[in-house]
Amino acid sequence: MDPAAVARKAMAAVEEKRREDWLGLFAEDSQVEDPVGHLPGIVGRSALAQFWDQAIASLGSVGFEVTRRWEAGNETMLLATVSVVGANGVEVSYDGTFNYVLDETGRISSLRAFWDLPAVIAAFSA
Repeated sequence: MDPAAVARKAMAAVEEKRREDWLGLFAEDSQVEDPVGHLPGIVGRSALAQFWDQAIASLGSVGFEVTRRWEAGNETMLLATVSVVGANGVEVSYDGTFNYVLDETGRISSLRAFWDLPAVIAAFSA
């Protein structure tokens, strides 16, 4: 079980808009906070499907450039620059850290993403 490889698969699925592949990487009872501190946490795969449909699917594109990573046991922390094109065609880039924890089956049990939601919203509105 390689947590960084699973995390990178999740990011690639977002980049390539592969919803079912992305959902399949998560445990049934997974917990996602994206971003931490700004939105309510998401629990369970069905709630993740709604998150995809409401947040990710509406974006023109998403790209992740991982610049650093740290691993310990069944988890990894990735530092990445995220480039997003909104439905309105506006492109925004921001840095974030993404903490993935895997369960005993190798599925994502927890994802905590730290990035500045208010700054990203403001950049889309500029």
